[in-house]
Amino acid sequence: MQRLLSKGFAAFIIGGIFIVTGLIYFFGSQIWSNGQGFDPAGATMLVVTGIAMTFAFLLVLRGSREL
Repeated sequence: MQRLLSKGFAAFIIGGIFIVTGLIYFFGSQIWSNGQGFDPAGATMLVVTGIAMTFAFLLVLRGSREL
């Protein structure tokens, strides 16, 4: 239980929200838009933002000395 409440796990959850949202946006727009109005740049930016936020929150929550 202690591992689930660690600061590193919280950082992965925060970044994971953006990654999952980007993947849903990417695949959902392909499925429901029939190829019209598809925005791959928006999905890519959400996934990249999630990866960057995961790294940033790892540094903020755990501290740079512990990595």
